[in-house]
Amino acid sequence: MAEKRVDMVDDDGRISVSDEVIASIAQTAAEKVDGIARSTGGAGGLKSIFGGEDVAPTIKIELGDDGVHVEMRIAVEYGYPVHEVAQGIQSTVQKDIEELAGVSVAGVDIYVRKVVRPHTHASEAEEG
Repeated sequence: MAEKRVDMVDDDGRISVSDEVIASIAQTAAEKVDGIARSTGGAGGLKSIFGGEDVAPTIKIELGDDGVHVEMRIAVEYGYPVHEVAQGIQSTVQKDIEELAGVSVAGVDIYVRKVVRPHTHASEAEEG
């Protein structure tokens, strides 16, 4: 399967940015927003605490003529306003992709798939 990428051509030459780079920027941008549930990885992470499903965002990137379209499925920590977390992710992801990759963002769709208990590092220290 051919790698999907955005090509930008100017007077100096060509720049290609893969969809994996855009997805990585989107993931990092989303994690900057307070209230998004994050996967801690490993056997003792959120995946095992909350019944086997990893809460890390899943990201789908579609490349179109009008720019990239980002689709993210997230979990929000209980106690945070779901709509504010989602809106914060939309704006942060769009801003970071445009600034860091130089790629126009056509849209950022956020699907909140669940609300989870807040995860604290103190509870990890008690377990380990």
